[in-house]
Amino acid sequence: MKIKIDDMMFWALILAAIAVILWLLHGSPTSESALISIGLFVISSEIFLWKKYFQLDKNAAVSFIKLKNDLNNLKKGQEETNNRLDNIEKLLKRKI
Repeated sequence: MKIKIDDMMFWALILAAIAVILWLLHGSPTSESALISIGLFVISSEIFLWKKYFQLDKNAAVSFIKLKNDLNNLKKGQEETNNRLDNIEKLLKRKI
């Protein structure tokens, strides 16, 4: 499993939000600026999560379409095989 830049950015944003929270507990930033920073970090990390979710959803949809196509091809192949077997049976009945 490769680590992508999106994954690193997600964790960097989470760590930045935690760092600001800890910094706020220490007493350095003002409450308003800390809340704005934390909110921006959390919203950005949520965007990365939603992006990952939709990418997985798209991949699942494509996989199901491919599976449906494979099943249709398999069904057509079985129908052709059945037609060939019916034709062979008819020829055998004519010969007998």
